[in-house]
Amino acid sequence: MKQALALLFYTLLYLSTASHTLAHTYYISPKGDDTNTGSSPASAWRSLARANSHRYSPGDTLLLEGGYTFAGGLYFHQGNFSGDGDPLVVSSFGNGRATIEAGTGYGFYAHNVASIEIRNLNFRGSGYTRNTNHGILFYNDLPGNVKLPHIVIDQVEVSGFRKSGITLGAWNGKSGYREARITQAVVHDIDSVGINVFGEFDHTKTGYAHRNIYVGHCHVYKIYGLILPDKHSGSGIVLSDVDGGTIEHSVVHTSGMQNKNCGGPIGIWAWDANAITIQYNEAYNMSAGSGCDGGGFDLDGGVTNSVMQYNYSHDNDGAGFLIAQFEWARPMRNNVIRYNISENDGRKNGYKSITLWVENHERSGNLDLLVYNNTIFADSAVAPSGGGVFIKSGGHHNVRFFNNIFYSRNGAPLVVATDTTMDVSFHHNAYFSEDNRYTFVWGDGRYTSLHDFQAATRQETMDGAPTGMVADPKLLAPGTAGTLGYPLNQEALRDRYSLHKKSPLIGQGIAVPLPPSFAPAQEDIFGNQIEPTTAPDMGAIAYTRPKFFQWLKALF
Repeated sequence: MKQALALLFYTLLYLSTASHTLAHTYYISPKGDDTNTGSSPASAWRSLARANSHRYSPGDTLLLEGGYTFAGGLYFHQGNFSGDGDPLVVSSFGNGRATIEAGTGYGFYAHNVASIEIRNLNFRGSGYTRNTNHGILFYNDLPGNVKLPHIVIDQVEVSGFRKSGITLGAWNGKSGYREARITQAVVHDIDSVGINVFGEFDHTKTGYAHRNIYVGHCHVYKIYGLILPDKHSGSGIVLSDVDGGTIEHSVVHTSGMQNKNCGGPIGIWAWDANAITIQYNEAYNMSAGSGCDGGGFDLDGGVTNSVMQYNYSHDNDGAGFLIAQFEWARPMRNNVIRYNISENDGRKNGYKSITLWVENHERSGNLDLLVYNNTIFADSAVAPSGGGVFIKSGGHHNVRFFNNIFYSRNGAPLVVATDTTMDVSFHHNAYFSEDNRYTFVWGDGRYTSLHDFQAATRQETMDGAPTGMVADPKLLAPGTAGTLGYPLNQEALRDRYSLHKKSPLIGQGIAVPLPPSFAPAQEDIFGNQIEPTTAPDMGAIAYTRPKFFQWLKALF
């Protein structure tokens, strides 16, 4: 009896730890041999082709020797990895990172499998004009709306590929990926798109292909734009067909130069997605190429319940912050733009720092948009077509602007609306023109003072009383923030766009009525507490009171 119980105990113990005990580590080294077992550095394999021919188990690890280059690409599929259970980890060993030299092919391809972690590797194609593939591609076309779990891509550098740097793609109904993280990725010298998540687009479907996608602390630049006759390209980071996603602490710049079409490129954006948060990012020097757009940030067609906050956009051809609804998108509704800073966006094509557009407002529109506590600086000598707000079309419903600072230099217009068949209102915003050249355009009317704008349009009024104000916000050094760099150093914004202690905008905002699905902002971009009163400070950065006064206020 005791022997039987002991046997049962050890059997259960084995089964409970089987995935761990059966896991193995395999090595690839230029000093190895493909006839080896691969089970240690001394018996390493030599080639990626040998690694691709092996059948992996959950929890296995594949390590490439750091400091060396390996030709070809890694390929995982249902024939060599089940993707169930503990993740397969692919990384480097020894000194430094290993480099996968993909030539004209892919660097890493996983087809219909997940539960994979890629860490501490470089992927290099033969050049964005010669390569024909992706750097890292996960692709799911399984039937049955299957969402494959667990992808981690961390501390990789991807360059020299034509189609994309990193892509999570799907094309079969609502099949896709869930719980995926892309972190500390440096992606550059790519032709079409930097980091991309997409699914099968169908404007009649419900639900999404992907769920819970995180992109953080990434650096994307020199995404040139694939020269195509009918499709835009050159974007930095794009999420689509995603339910629940975050892009944060990332920098995208100097991209889109070869684009020839409209609808993009944009530095960081989402479309056909729900519950997206884009925060604490910088986007700059985005080009429209010979097409249009080339903006910093965008919530585009079909985005719902999403927020852009605490971002810095500057020196882009297009809008700093764009809301755009294309004709055949799913409905767009319930989005927020708050506590962002734009400096000299709108270098061409008529874009302004904040731009709203609906392609066909008889068919679809932009519903329930809240834009508040942003700081917008526009110098027409730097960004010739720039300005504060550009409402490029009608078709906007329940769109509200509160507590924003619109700052103009060299005559940059403050508000331009070319089509007024819409429900858009401005309340309690601050306007300032350094040279006293105030420009407000509303349909066929052009006004050179806030008073005339209010009288003609009833904007910036409430119950017949004026709400907006003309005042020098006394920002510390507007227009001089420039580039923050990667990793992000946001202190330059504090020194340029904070309110001076004598600013007339301190305590002059109003409490903003938020939709139920959004929590109030508790702090600004620097973590300064936002006063929970009916009169918060205006603009993106709350005035930081001296610590003595903070202590005195807390005491009483």
